[in-house]
Amino acid sequence: MLELYTSEGCSSCPPADAWLSGLGAAGIGLRQLVPLAFHVDYWDGLGWRDRFANTAYSRRQRELAARAGSDLIYTPQLRLNGQDWSAGSYGNLRGQLSPGVAQASLRLALTPAGEGVDVDIEVSLQPGAPASPQLMLALYENHLQSQVAAGENAGRLLRHDAVVRVLDGPLPLSGKTVRIHRHLAFAPGQRAAFSGAAAWLEDKAGRTIQAVAAPCAAG
Repeated sequence: MLELYTSEGCSSCPPADAWLSGLGAAGIGLRQLVPLAFHVDYWDGLGWRDRFANTAYSRRQRELAARAGSDLIYTPQLRLNGQDWSAGSYGNLRGQLSPGVAQASLRLALTPAGEGVDVDIEVSLQPGAPASPQLMLALYENHLQSQVAAGENAGRLLRHDAVVRVLDGPLPLSGKTVRIHRHLAFAPGQRAAFSGAAAWLEDKAGRTIQAVAAPCAAG
């Protein structure tokens, strides 16, 4: 799983946003990697308010750093499987994606439900899985753009993919094999046709144990 912490108010972020958007064209799809872009809100007072930013995403960035024993947060910041990571190139990323021994399996099923989606997840922990893992869910949206009128990116048309619109969790697990049902409402203006859901397990240090994602709309 790859998390990008970004902001429309940060002039260093558009190249990172474009890099994340290019993963599919580089042959790195959802079967290999779940990418999510978290727009933080601590840039919002510096000239431009990012409409995709959320205090919860800034809090997650700080908490992941703290759980890893650090106070280092910045934009753009990438975290690969919960750990601070410098991108380099798509080839560099591919080298990090060799499958190891799975410590858990996740099955994700999505059903459209009004202005949202019903999410059914089956979690199976394998022997040797970390103790007390937590389950996280997110709804994300692709093919977004903003015409920025102020701040460091004034005058630029910014394009985004895999933008987290809804974050749910952490959800504790009550056993080695668990089935969980959640209804997640779309964010205001979120388009189901360009949206998907992601589920992932993380340990106490914030490291990703397993992750899965799927589009909300078939086809």
